[in-house]
Amino acid sequence: MKVIFDISSVGDNPETRTGIARTAWSLADLLHQNLGDDLSFSATGSVAASLQTQRLLEAHPNLCSAIHPISNIAKNVDRLHQQVSSDRSNSCSQAIRKTQQSILLNISRFINITRQPIDSQILAQADVFHSSYPRIPNQVRKALPNRHLQTVYDLTPLLLAEKYFAPGQRGITQRLIDTIQPNDWVTTISDATRNDLLNRKRLNPERVATIYLAASPELFYPVSDKSVIQATKQKYQLPEGDYFLSLHSLAPHKNMEHLISCFRQVILQEKKQDLHLVICGGNQGAVGSMIKDNQLTDTDLKFIHFAGFIDDSDLAAIYSGALGFIFPSLYEGFGLPVLEAMQCGCPVISSNTSSLPEVVGKAGFLVSPTDKDTLCEYIVKLDRSNELRSEYSQHSLDRSALFSWKKTAAATLKIYERMMS
Repeated sequence: MKVIFDISSVGDNPETRTGIARTAWSLADLLHQNLGDDLSFSATGSVAASLQTQRLLEAHPNLCSAIHPISNIAKNVDRLHQQVSSDRSNSCSQAIRKTQQSILLNISRFINITRQPIDSQILAQADVFHSSYPRIPNQVRKALPNRHLQTVYDLTPLLLAEKYFAPGQRGITQRLIDTIQPNDWVTTISDATRNDLLNRKRLNPERVATIYLAASPELFYPVSDKSVIQATKQKYQLPEGDYFLSLHSLAPHKNMEHLISCFRQVILQEKKQDLHLVICGGNQGAVGSMIKDNQLTDTDLKFIHFAGFIDDSDLAAIYSGALGFIFPSLYEGFGLPVLEAMQCGCPVISSNTSSLPEVVGKAGFLVSPTDKDTLCEYIVKLDRSNELRSEYSQHSLDRSALFSWKKTAAATLKIYERMMS
C-alpha cells in the first residue's frame, strides 16, 4: 500500500510546534514505521508550506518526498512576501506595507491553486492520499477518486460567536468544510467533531470515522523526583508553594477570563497566601493583553503567574508538580493538553462541553465553562485534600492509558484499507 501523507501544518521545525502540527508529525512518524518507503510526504496547503516541508524532508533523508518541484517564480513571490511581512522599518507606511502583503499573498494563492503540488509519477503509483489538514487538491481528486482522506480537527471557529475568532480563522475552516464532497472519506479526532461535521454537511456517515489522538509517552509521564520539579520551576521562575496549572495558546475561546475570576475568588474566600495559578503558553503580546483585559493588579500577579512557552522536555515536570490541571475551554475538537496532564498523573478539572468528556470520562471533574461556583468548589476540594488528589491522580493515569499513538496509527491504516477495498 503506497500512501501520500500531507504534512502542510508541520513546517520545517516540528520540535517547536504544538497543536495540529505536533499531532500530524507524531502520526507521520508512526505511519513511516509501518509503511517505510511506501509512505511519501506532500505539502499542498501553500507554496510556503511546500518550501518548508522540502527543508524538513532534506533534514530527514530517510523520509520520501512527493512534492513537485517548485517554480522559481513561486519561490520568489514567497520570498518577497516573507520579506515584506517581516519588515518593521519605517521605509514605507503601514498602509503601503499591508497593500504589498495583500497583493503578494493573492499572487501566492493563485499560484498554489493553479499549480500541480504533487509529483505526478508518485501520485500515479499511490493507493491513498491523506491530508492532515489542508483541503484535498483537485490534482488528487482526479488521480485518486474515492481514495483520498481528509482529517478534520474541529469546527470551533464556526460554532462559537464571531468575537472569539478573527474572520480569517473562520474563513479557513469554512473553506475546508465547503470542499468536502458527499462521498468523501473523512476522519475526525472526536465524536463531538464528527457530529458537528455531519450536522453541517450531507456526508455518508459510514465514511466519517473518529480516530482519537494521543500524547507522546516520551514527553508526558509522571515525574516523582521533587528535585527535578523544583529545578524546572526555578528555570521558569515559578513561585514557591502549591500551584494549579493551565496550559494553552491563550486564545479567547480558552475562557481564561472565567478561570482568572474564579481563582481570584478562591484566594479571597480561602485567604490563601501560598496558592498560585500558573498559566503556560501564549506569546508576550497575548500575555500582555490577558493582564490588561483582566485588569490584573500587582497583588493579583503575586498569585497568578504567566510562564510563557515551556520546552517540551520540561512539560512533564510542570504537569506533575501541579495540584491539578484546569482547562475551562468553551469548545474543543479534542483537548490534547487535558490528556497530556492526565498522562503525567495530574488531576484534571475540565469543561463538560464538546469533546472534553470523551477524553476525561469519569476520571476528572467536569464542569460547565460558565459555572463559576462549581469550578471554585473543585479547586478548593483539590487544594484541601491530599487523599482526593492521590485518588484522581490514579484515575488520570488509568484513563490516559486508553489512548496511544499506536492505536491512532493502527486505526488510520484500517481506514486506508477500507478505502482500497
